[in-house]
Amino acid sequence: MVLTYYLLQLPPLLIFILFILSGGIIGWLGTIIFRKYLNINILKSHNEVTGFLFTGMASLYGFLLGFVIFVVWGKYNETQINVGQEGSYAFSLYRDIKFYPDTAESKKMMIIYLDFVYNVVDDEFPNLAHKESSKKTLVSFNRVFDKMEHLNPKNQFEIQLVSEMFRHLNELATSRGTRTASQDVEIPNPMWWTLVMGAIIAILCAMLMDIENRNVHISLNTLLGMFIAMFFFIIILLDHPFTGSMSIQPDSYMQIYDMEEWANKIPFRK
Repeated sequence: MVLTYYLLQLPPLLIFILFILSGGIIGWLGTIIFRKYLNINILKSHNEVTGFLFTGMASLYGFLLGFVIFVVWGKYNETQINVGQEGSYAFSLYRDIKFYPDTAESKKMMIIYLDFVYNVVDDEFPNLAHKESSKKTLVSFNRVFDKMEHLNPKNQFEIQLVSEMFRHLNELATSRGTRTASQDVEIPNPMWWTLVMGAIIAILCAMLMDIENRNVHISLNTLLGMFIAMFFFIIILLDHPFTGSMSIQPDSYMQIYDMEEWANKIPFRK
């Protein structure tokens, strides 16, 4: 996890280049070694069986890669949609507090709510990249609940508004809980063992193919290694939605602080 975290801090293009270079080198170097130490005549006598085996293995492995990418892409999209919904609820609650008729209560509640927003942006989301929770954010969020429970609406309009605020707050709590839970959902290690072993077997089968021209054989297996590495790049990138330069960001929370900065000229960072 530590290696993956630091790897994902690099620009996506650089990560992509590193992956395809690594895959290409494995295919290139492995083929050179195989052709140097393996008897070509043995390969020729078994080429038909090897070709049939390679076709079957490549088809099954391609299906496995496609399935894994489908799963991680779906999880990434689901996480992104949930973060967007959470931000929408957070912004709705911000407007409810901002325009609450009791100005004194509104200001007190806004201070507590902005403390929660600040902790989400500057503590909780950075911690998600390390798969860690944020105690500061949880405490500040509980303070929002506590403050809202002690509101004393004076008329029917304020009663309805407080009810609406509680609804948005509960929806926000649900979406936030789903987001924090999603940090632990990733491809399990046994699946990674299968993916890596499948890549090794596919490249080995390609090396065992009898291709008379040495340079063509090396080039094809180099391309195969690069092709498999591209899929690994996609899987790792999508499997860590809160880590790295392409991570999902709390845009709506940041927008709340931007609006407060425009309105009150407060600094965005403490």
